[in-house]
Amino acid sequence: MKRTGLQEDQEIFVEIKGAQAGVYATNVLDIEGGKFKMVAPQVQGVTIPLNKGDNVSISYTTERGKFIFMSRVQERFREPLPHYILQQPEKIYRVQRREYVRVEVEGRIDYRPRPADGEEGSNFSTGRIIDLSGGGVGIKGPLKITEGNETEMEIPLLPIDVPLLGVVRRLREDQKGEAHKMGVAFVDIDFSLREKIIKWLFEYQRNLRGERED
Repeated sequence: MKRTGLQEDQEIFVEIKGAQAGVYATNVLDIEGGKFKMVAPQVQGVTIPLNKGDNVSISYTTERGKFIFMSRVQERFREPLPHYILQQPEKIYRVQRREYVRVEVEGRIDYRPRPADGEEGSNFSTGRIIDLSGGGVGIKGPLKITEGNETEMEIPLLPIDVPLLGVVRRLREDQKGEAHKMGVAFVDIDFSLREKIIKWLFEYQRNLRGERED
């Protein structure tokens, strides 16, 4: 995994849901023989417990940028030190080279699961934008796309005539199934498209400030 910089001793940040919800720093123990081993994260010497089958989101940063991937706990061990074996990531995404400011934006977004290569894909569902940045978008809508899955999006507000692609980082399910909230990080986005989004947001904020001053 040289291209993505993921290697032994790499510092990573593990985002955990549930009772132990939080983001914890730890390290890669080993990547060998199709197994990805992670040192068990600890807080004040106490190991954060994970169970077999738990889903986790992992991020890390190298000189090439910030990367994320989703994985699942397969096994846990105490020797030679507490560690977990995780499912090898199918895809590692480079999501951004720097942090982007999120801007609260109101507008329509059409989204659907990302179609596989050569497939037509399902119909788009319509949702609302919660916030937008050069790194991703917050969505509120009826269609649930689970964490780690990819989505294809069209945002009429933006001066972009091609669909945007993203991976769901966070999902808050609506118990009535009416309006799920999702945090999506853009992936496979080239520099020019990202700059168009940032420029549009700059103009949006400037116009908003002008309206408030009038």
